[in-house]
Amino acid sequence: MRKDDRHSRSVLFSGIGEAGQEKIARFSIAIVGVGAVGAAAAEMSARAGVQRLTLVDRDVVEESNLARQFLFDAEDAARVVPKATAGAERLRRIAPAVDVRAVVADLDFENAREILGSHGVVLDGSDNFETRLLVSDAARALGLPSIYAACVGDEGRVTVSVPGSTPCLRCYLEALPPAGSSPTCDTVGIVPTLPPLVASVAVTEALRLAVGSEPSRGILSLSVWDGGFRSHRSFEAARPSPSCPVCSGTRFPALEGDGAAEVVKLCGRRSVQVAPSGRERPDFDALEERLARVGEVRRSPQLLNADLDGVSLTIFSDGRCVVRGTEDAARAVALYDRYVGR
Repeated sequence: MRKDDRHSRSVLFSGIGEAGQEKIARFSIAIVGVGAVGAAAAEMSARAGVQRLTLVDRDVVEESNLARQFLFDAEDAARVVPKATAGAERLRRIAPAVDVRAVVADLDFENAREILGSHGVVLDGSDNFETRLLVSDAARALGLPSIYAACVGDEGRVTVSVPGSTPCLRCYLEALPPAGSSPTCDTVGIVPTLPPLVASVAVTEALRLAVGSEPSRGILSLSVWDGGFRSHRSFEAARPSPSCPVCSGTRFPALEGDGAAEVVKLCGRRSVQVAPSGRERPDFDALEERLARVGEVRRSPQLLNADLDGVSLTIFSDGRCVVRGTEDAARAVALYDRYVGR
């Protein structure tokens, strides 16, 4: 295969051309959340020729992911591999030239600047509003464009935020929605073909930024079930809100810890993440010895998984614990305290 064969069709497209493809190769994308949207976005970016990718995700692959998270397979689920790690391994097989970094961590106000800095764009495929506002605030603080991409049920949304040009996500949301007020994968499900469609729109916007095109304005909304495929764009002429603390340049609330949650219900399954403040790397040797007495334990360099008491606990190297099998935050914290300790 000649060097230019892989992306020859992109080069033929007048909007990209040879110069544009070279810009795409030099571009870098940080993808936060390697779930259904993020996994598809990562694969599309690598195939399109983006040669530096960072995948940030706090969770592991499980069987329920496989119907819509195309980057993973049954072996990844059986091995309980972190999504960022499994995604990076797959991308290297798809596009050997890609420089992909897997970050198995919970993005928070303490690490966001370090993880997201020095990229061309941040693509947000996360599943909760706390992280979404954190990504938006961090990108603005770093002077980076960001792309918000999300879907639930049969609806998806994509918006591009560019400092000094377009509103940030906080301008659109104003504040976090009340708990339980927004639909989730748990409550309304999702059309399994929708995430890659949303990811395709988001990555297209990233490629447009890479070649120097003007960012799309407003929020693109997609509906794919009732009434067939429909789309519309709103807030096309929207400007940054003068009351937005981020766009006015006065402060970045999420980077100050506003909205940070110690206990977070995860989207799409009966799971709760417990992330104590001041957490440190657990003693996996001691944990494995202790938990093996009461349940089945699996371990890798990055995590320890234990099935016990009717639930599954996955303890990560950064001190987080995802408790699967319950939606009760109080029970999740109690199980964490009981089996892991703070």
